Amino acid sequence: MPHAADDLIAWLGGSASDATHGSDMLGGKAASLHKLGKLGFRVPPGFCLTTTAFRTQLAATVDTALEATGAVDVAAVAEGLATVPLTAAVAGPLSVAVDRLVAEVGAAGFEPRFAVRSSAVGEDGSAASYAGLHETELDVPPAEIAGAVRRCWASLWSPAAIAYRHRRDLTAADAAMAVVVQALVPADAASVVFTRHPVTGRDDQLVITAVRGLGDAMVSGTVTPDTYTIDKASRAVAQFEPGEDPLGQALAPDVLAALVDLCLEVERGFGQAVDVEAAFAGGHWYLLQARPITTGAPVVARA
Repeated sequence: MPHAADDLIAWLGGSASDATHGSDMLGGKAASLHKLGKLGFRVPPGFCLTTTAFRTQLAATVDTALEATGAVDVAAVAEGLATVPLTAAVAGPLSVAVDRLVAEVGAAGFEPRFAVRSSAVGEDGSAASYAGLHETELDVPPAEIAGAVRRCWASLWSPAAIAYRHRRDLTAADAAMAVVVQALVPADAASVVFTRHPVTGRDDQLVITAVRGLGDAMVSGTVTPDTYTIDKASRAVAQFEPGEDPLGQALAPDVLAALVDLCLEVERGFGQAVDVEAAFAGGHWYLLQARPITTGAPVVARA
C-alpha cells in the first residue's frame, strides 16, 4: 500500500504532532533531535527518513534477496539494503526533501554538504545507546545522500549491531532504522559533554571534551581532546587536562561558558542526565545529538 510523503519524511523540530514523530517512526537519535528542536534549541536544518521508508525499502530488498538466493539471510538483506536502488516510493519523497534542504541550508549560509546518520529504534534511548555501532557519514554531497542512506540501513545488520541486540535480548522485530539527514555544520570546534561525571558518577559535575574543527576524530578516539571537569553550581572549571593540539585550548572561556549553560538547559529539558554532542560555528553552538546517559559509574549525589 503506498504511503503518503509525510509518513516517509519528517522535518526535525517541525510542527507535526508528537504522535507521528515518536521513536517508533524516527528512531532514537532523530526523536531526540526533534525534541531538541521543539524545545527551542538550535539544531542544524534537517529531516528524517522514517522507519516507514525503511520498511518500504526492506520489503523490496527481501523480494530481491529471495529471487537471488531462494532464501533470506542476514548477510543477503544487509547487502541488498546497501546496493539495491531505492524504490520509486522512497526515492521520490527523498529527492524532494533533499532539494528543499539544499535550499534551506543555502539560505542559512551553509555549504550544501550533509551529515547522514543512523537512527535505529532504541538507539540513544534510556535503556540502550548503540553508540558507534551504526553508520554515520559526514561531508556527503546531495547526489550521494541516497547511497549513504542505504549504507546506514545496512549497518543495522552489522555483526557488532546484531551482537549488541542479542546481549540485550532485542529480537529481529525490534530492528528498524530511520536515517537523519542534516546540514553539516562547518565547526570551529566540537564537543562531547556528559552532564553527570561518567567515571565517578558525581551528579554535581559535568565533563566536557573538545577539539578544534569537526568532532569525528574525537568521537572515534583518534585524537586526544581537551577535557574539562565543571562544577555545576559555580560553573567553574574544577579540573582541566589539555589535549594534543599545539595551538592550545579549543574553547575560549566565553565559548566554554556558553556550552556549560546550554548543556544544563538540555539536561533540564530532558529531565535527566544527558550525553550531548555539539558543534560551534558562526558564534553559536549547534546541538548534534542528546541522549540519556546509559553507561558509567552509579550516580553519586553530593550535598
